[in-house]
Amino acid sequence: MDDDAIAWPTEDEEEPTPTSTEEAEATEPSNDANDEVEETSSDTPGESSEAADDLSLAKEPEPWALPIRAAPILALQGEEVVEFPLSQRRDGRESTSLVMDDEVMRIVEARLDDDGIRRLNVRMALVKEHISGYSHTHLNLFQKLQNVWLGSIGAGLLMGVFFSQGLMALGSGGLFVFAGIAGLIMAQMDLHRLSFSDHGGRHDFYLSGWKQEPYLIHNSTALLGPAFVDFLRTSTLDTTYIDAVVEKMRSPSPPPQALPSSETVPQIVATSTTLPPPSSAAPAVSSGPPISLEAPTPTLPPLPDPPTPAEIPVIPPQPAGETPILPPPPVAIPPPPSLPPAPLPPAPLPPAPLAPLQPPVSKAQMDEDALWDDLN
Repeated sequence: MDDDAIAWPTEDEEEPTPTSTEEAEATEPSNDANDEVEETSSDTPGESSEAADDLSLAKEPEPWALPIRAAPILALQGEEVVEFPLSQRRDGRESTSLVMDDEVMRIVEARLDDDGIRRLNVRMALVKEHISGYSHTHLNLFQKLQNVWLGSIGAGLLMGVFFSQGLMALGSGGLFVFAGIAGLIMAQMDLHRLSFSDHGGRHDFYLSGWKQEPYLIHNSTALLGPAFVDFLRTSTLDTTYIDAVVEKMRSPSPPPQALPSSETVPQIVATSTTLPPPSSAAPAVSSGPPISLEAPTPTLPPLPDPPTPAEIPVIPPQPAGETPILPPPPVAIPPPPSLPPAPLPPAPLPPAPLAPLQPPVSKAQMDEDALWDDLN
C-alpha cells in the first residue's frame, strides 16, 4: 500500500518546471481555453436571467380595463378602426359595437371570458362603399301592453283558484298565467332593430337590452341615426357625442352637498349685526372703504300750547225789587209728519175653475142619434 501511494508535493517543495519550451507552449493553450470557458460561464447567468424575465413578462397578461371594447382588441391585429359603442353588459365584460375602417363596416361583439381571454364575434359585415340606407325601429309593443300581461296573470290565478276546480278551469287559467309571464319577459327584452341597406337588399340586426346598461343603449340608438346620416354624406362616422356619453358613465356621480344646519344661521346673523359702540372722539381716517356713520336725529320744534277754552260770560245779578227777566222757553219743533205705509199689492186671484170635460161620444151613441134623426 505504501509503495502504491501517490506522493503529493508538500508546501515547501516547488512545482516542477517544464523541461523544455515545447512543454511550456503546450501548457499555455490550455490556460487560454480555461479563460474562455470562464468568460462564457460568467456571461451565461446574466443572459439567462434576462431571458427568464422576458418569458415571465410574456406569460403575464396585461390588465384590461372594463368595460371591454373591440377597438383595442383589433389594434393588437394592426387594425385601426372607429368604434361606435351600441350596448354593454352591466358588469362591463361584454359589449356590442359598430366598428368601421377604410373599407368595411362591422357589428362586433367583444367579451372577456372567465379564463382571461378576449374574444370577438363578428355579427355583420358590409362593404363601406355599398351602404345606401339605415333605419332604426324600437320594438316596444310588449312594453306598452304591460298592463295586459299583469291582467292576464291575475285572471289566470282567479280562474284556477276561485272557480271550479275542473281540469278545464285549471288548464285555461294556466294558459293565461303563461301568456302573462311570457309578455312580461318580452317587455324586459327591450328589442331594437337596426336595418342597413346596400345593393343586396336590407340587412337587419336585433339589439337586445336584456341585462344591458339602459342608459347606453337608449343614447346609442338615438345618436346613431344622425351620425349615420353624416356618414352617408361624408363617408366618415362621427363618434364625438357617444364618446361624451361613455365618459359620463365612467365619471363617478358627485356626492350630495351638505346643507347648512339651522344652528349656524343665528350665529352668522348675530356676528353680522353686532357693531362696535360709538365713540365720542373723532373717527380715525383709514385707507379702507368709507363707513357710513349714523346721522344725528333732527331736533323738532316744540309744539305750541293748546288753546285755552273760551271764558263763559258771567251775567251780573239783578238788583232787588225787579222781576228777573227770564229768557223765553225754547220752542219745540214738531216732528215731521209720518207718511202712511205704502199699500200692499193685491193678492193674485185664484184660477178660474175649469169646465168639466165632456166624455167622448161613443160610436154606438152616434149611430143611435143618427137613427133618431132619421125617424124624426
